[in-house]
Amino acid sequence: MINLRIVARILSVLAFLEAFLLLITLGVGILYAETKLYPFVITALLAIALGGALMYYAQGAPRKITRRDGYLSVALTWVMFSLVGAIPFILYCENPRLAVAVFEATSGFTTTGATALTNLDTMPHSLLFWRSLMHWMGGLGIIFFTVALLPSISGGSIKLFAAESTGLKIGKLHPRVSTTARWIWGIYLTLTLLCTGAYILAGMSVFDAVNHAMSTISTGGFSTHQASIGYFNSFAIELTAVVFMLMSSINFALIYTTLLKRRFREFGRNGELRFMLVVLAITFVVMCGYDVVRGENIFDSLRTALFTSVSMQSTTGFITADYMVRYTPVVWVFILLVGVIGPMAGSTGGGLKCIRVMTAAKIALSEFRHILHPRAVLPVRIAGTAATSDVLRTMFAFFVCYFILLTIATLSYLLMGLAPIDAFGVAASMLSNVGPAIGHQIGATGSLNVLPDVGLWLSSVLMLIGRLEIFAILLPFAPAFWKEN
Repeated sequence: MINLRIVARILSVLAFLEAFLLLITLGVGILYAETKLYPFVITALLAIALGGALMYYAQGAPRKITRRDGYLSVALTWVMFSLVGAIPFILYCENPRLAVAVFEATSGFTTTGATALTNLDTMPHSLLFWRSLMHWMGGLGIIFFTVALLPSISGGSIKLFAAESTGLKIGKLHPRVSTTARWIWGIYLTLTLLCTGAYILAGMSVFDAVNHAMSTISTGGFSTHQASIGYFNSFAIELTAVVFMLMSSINFALIYTTLLKRRFREFGRNGELRFMLVVLAITFVVMCGYDVVRGENIFDSLRTALFTSVSMQSTTGFITADYMVRYTPVVWVFILLVGVIGPMAGSTGGGLKCIRVMTAAKIALSEFRHILHPRAVLPVRIAGTAATSDVLRTMFAFFVCYFILLTIATLSYLLMGLAPIDAFGVAASMLSNVGPAIGHQIGATGSLNVLPDVGLWLSSVLMLIGRLEIFAILLPFAPAFWKEN
C-alpha cells in the first residue's frame, strides 16, 4: 500500500526547496530595485507553510520507501512545483487567467518553453528570472537535484531517481546514486557558467546572458524577449546558442566519460550520437535545399537552417525566423519531426529520444529478417548488448501510450476549434516538450494565449506527461497502483 506519510515527508522537503528558489528570485527583484515584490514574498510564505504542514503530517513516517511511494512522490512533486510556481504570475497580472499562469509554470519546469504571455519585453526582471530559473531546475529534474544535495531525503533515493527518470538512462558513474547525481549536476552547472560567459562575450547583457544560459543548458527556450534569440540579430550569439544546445543534447554520462575520464573513443563509437547527428544533418540539408531552390542568400540560409534544426532537435525551441512563413509545408513536417524525435537519452532534451527511435527501427528490420528466416535467432542490440524482452516490452508500451495520447490530444484541440495542422502541431509539441509548433494560428512564434482555458489545462497535463516519460504521471491513475498486492 501507499504510505502517504513518506510521500508527505518528501514533498515537505521539496516545498522548502521551492520556497528557497522563490527567495532567490526575490533577491533579483531587490537587486533591480523593483517595487512590486509581494508576489514572490507571498508565494514563498505559502510554500514554507505548505512544507511545514506536510512535515507535521509526516511525523513518525518510516524511512523505507517503496516503488509506488516513489512514483506517487515524483508525480505530486511536479504538480506541486507547477501550481506553486504559477502563483507569482497570478499575483503580478492585473487580470490573471489561472490557466495561463499554470501553463507558464508547467512549461517552465518541464522545459517545454512554450509561452502564453504576450508582453515579455515589459515584464520585471524578477518575473523573467523566475521563468528561467524554473527551466534550470527542471532541466535535469527536481528530484535529481534534491538527491544530489540531500541524498538522505527519504532513505530511498534510488527509487525516487528511477521514478523521475523512467526513460532517462544517464549511465552509472558511481555505485551510489547520490554521487552520480552530484557529478551530473556538476557538469550541468559548469556548462551553465560557461554558456553565461560565452553569451556575455558575444554581446548580451549580464541579465540576458544568465537567463538565456539557464534556458539553453536546460533546453527550455524561455527568453527575456518576445522575439526570442531573434531579438539580438547576432550571428555570434546564435552560434554560441548552437554550440551549447548541441552539448545539452548529448547524454551527460557520455560527456563525463569523454571529458573527465578521457575515453574519447566512446564518443566516436556511440551509435545514438551518430543517429542524432544524421537526423540533424538531414533536416539541415532539407531546409538549406529549399532555400537554395528559391534563390535565397547562401549565408542567411545556412545560418537559419543550422540554428533552427539544432534548436528543434534539442527541443530548446529558440526562434530566429518564423519557419511557417519562410518554408513550405514539407519542410514544416521535417522541422516538427526532428523535435519529436529529440536528442539523446540522458540529456536535458525532450522528445521520444534517439535511442527509442533507433531501437524501434532495429526491431522492424529484425522482424523483416525473421519473416524471411523463421528459424534464425536475430537479437535486437542496443549499444552492443542484446535487448531483453522486458526492455522491448516497456518500449512498445511507451510508443503505444505516446501515440494514443497524441491522437486524443489532437482530437481534443480539433473540438476546441483549431485547424487540423494546428491541433496536431500543438499536441505533438506539448507531449514532446518541444515548445514551438507548426500551424497557421500558433506556429513558431505564436503565443498559446489564444487557446481557451480548457486547451491550456490540457497542454499543461500533456507537458507533465511528456516530461516524466508518460508512466510516472499515468501510473497513479491505474486502479492496481492503489491495491495492496
